[in-house]
Amino acid sequence: MSTAMSSTSAPTSPVPRLRRGVSLIVGMDNQPMLFDSDSGKYHRLGAAAAFIVGQFDGVRSLPTIIEELPQDIDEAGARRITSLVDNLRDKSLLAGGEPAATAPTAPAAPARTRRTHGRHTAQPRQARHLKVEQPRRSGGWWLPRIIIARKYHRIVAPVVTLLQRLPARALSWLFLALAACGYAAGAMALSSLAGGPRPGALVVVTAVAIQLVSILLHESWHAIVAGYLGTPIRGLGVALMFWVIPIAYVDRTDSYRVRSRSGLTMLALAGIFSDGVVCGLEAAVAWASSGTVRQVALTLCAFQLTMLVTNLNPLTQSDGVAAAEAATGSVNLRGRSMFVLRCVLSRRPLPPGLAVLRPAVRWGYFVYGLLCSLLGLLAFVMSIVWIGYWLYVLVKGFLL
Repeated sequence: MSTAMSSTSAPTSPVPRLRRGVSLIVGMDNQPMLFDSDSGKYHRLGAAAAFIVGQFDGVRSLPTIIEELPQDIDEAGARRITSLVDNLRDKSLLAGGEPAATAPTAPAAPARTRRTHGRHTAQPRQARHLKVEQPRRSGGWWLPRIIIARKYHRIVAPVVTLLQRLPARALSWLFLALAACGYAAGAMALSSLAGGPRPGALVVVTAVAIQLVSILLHESWHAIVAGYLGTPIRGLGVALMFWVIPIAYVDRTDSYRVRSRSGLTMLALAGIFSDGVVCGLEAAVAWASSGTVRQVALTLCAFQLTMLVTNLNPLTQSDGVAAAEAATGSVNLRGRSMFVLRCVLSRRPLPPGLAVLRPAVRWGYFVYGLLCSLLGLLAFVMSIVWIGYWLYVLVKGFLL
């Protein structure tokens, strides 16, 4: 979410200061942001806006701040700064008033701050990073999200503590090598050992039960890497795509605080790497066993390879897309593309930040958003057909 300067100006408080619980921090690629710990939201700022916000000491009035800036500010620049302050106030990020009385008072005790441990995370410059209590249900109509474990970071904390004793680069390369070998072993096991009679219901049910544990491990590694990087997670939850397809997730909203691209990329790929290691173990079991155990192991390998393709799908909110955004420094590629698509279809003008892009880039956003929408429509139709089929089977079973 970005905070832009509008062209109009409204009266603002003469002494601007950040509201209690709002922190000016710096995230990936030195991107300055305001973090509102009451709502848990991040507001992106430009470099100039961040410099202005950094001058809000709660003592000087806005005209004084403008006058004391190191560069000369003309009337148009003063209006833009005033507009910025009004914009921040409209978002409830500021709490200002008249200058405090000049009567001598006892010096205030320094505010206690909570240190955030981690190698790649930003520290708040002011205010306190308060605890964020997000509602248990969130998300849009088509993808509702329900938090089921707020304290999940405590469960993975012992693993995080152990891994923080190891060098990050070596640990990342080792994890990558194990995952690649695991996926290769799973593909080889399927090509060499698959065949024979069709797996029975017991094999499928057993494989699905084990796969659910693997999905929990997948999400756990997102939480573990987040803890390793020093950024908190807000809980473990489940999302229901079209209210039908369950998708486990870890709320990693605060990954905005991770400053390095490599750290944010590793956070996005942690689950995929975990699946690769598990796939290798399942392939080893398939090679060393026979009968029902081998069938279960091969079914699990097929599940893991299918999840790999799904997680690398560039048209969904997948870990692969998140990793690509982190590696390139782009932000909200899918959301920006869907916004461009809506503007083009409704013939609305693009905002200045997108209007200045090259035509090829804007059309690239449009095509990507269109493909994502078509895939979502296809998934929705398939979900309706799937629900209709099972309703037909149930009704037929009751009537016959």
